[in-house]
Amino acid sequence: MLIKRKELEIFLAQLETKTTPNIQYEQYSTPPRVAANMLWFAAVENSDIFGKNILDLGCGSGILALGAAFLGARRTIGVDIDFKSLILAKKNSQKLNLTEKCEWICSNAETCKLKNVDTVIMNPPFGMRKESASRDRNFLKAALASSKTVYSFSSYDEKTREFFKQYSKEFGARVEQIIQMDFEIRRQYNFHKREKHVILVDMYQIKK
Repeated sequence: MLIKRKELEIFLAQLETKTTPNIQYEQYSTPPRVAANMLWFAAVENSDIFGKNILDLGCGSGILALGAAFLGARRTIGVDIDFKSLILAKKNSQKLNLTEKCEWICSNAETCKLKNVDTVIMNPPFGMRKESASRDRNFLKAALASSKTVYSFSSYDEKTREFFKQYSKEFGARVEQIIQMDFEIRRQYNFHKREKHVILVDMYQIKK
């Protein structure tokens, strides 16, 4: 498939996003531009999407899983503990005519272990609130239990970078590349004061 990165972003912008997120799970929608950047890097620059079995942990509305399906993944599996999110993800797959390539599983992504997964793509909780403390590392542990190739986001911080480099080594993996980018957070919760807040995030490429 011949497609430009901007065309991928426009495609992903069609998805319906969650209107009532749950702070318990630190749910934040992945902006189409950010999702497109990850998927483009994984698919076009590293050949880790096309013809592969893809797992999206904490899939939410399905933006990463559906983007992978659109880019030619053999099969995409989205896992989320929130059943309402999966209903939305399935609705989005129907809207985009990708239902045959997608499977949605209601399960705790932090303990998920699946076989025959080539690549994990995910936007996990960053573990920045007490409701989600340690979930970022739990997601990575689950991802590396399912695949040798992981693409993930985390909040930008030099100490966080060093932590994940060392933590990955515990599972026989290493951080191959870190790419910094802006991440727009729309006002979703009562404690948000602005319509939009931009933070810096790191996109990790981790390989066993």
